[in-house]
Amino acid sequence: MQSKYAYLLEDADVRWWFENLSACSKVMAMVYLRTLGLYCEMNRTSPKAILKVAEAKEFRDDFIDFVRSLERERDRENINIRHDFIILK
Repeated sequence: MQSKYAYLLEDADVRWWFENLSACSKVMAMVYLRTLGLYCEMNRTSPKAILKVAEAKEFRDDFIDFVRSLERERDRENINIRHDFIILK
């Protein structure tokens, strides 16, 4: 697998999680792995560290905020792409 975050699969727990997701959808598994990798990179953490704090409300709130910020960025990019397309038309 060629992915920026493929190194995460060296962790047995992450690999187990990824393989189980892949059984349902390889695309979804890759998206989740990239999201996990990006989150770890941006927050200077690791999957193991996440597991230690996963039950804390503060972590859940921070993670939801992270996902929402990615969605807002995606929406802004889509708006820019649509705007450029309309102008080119």
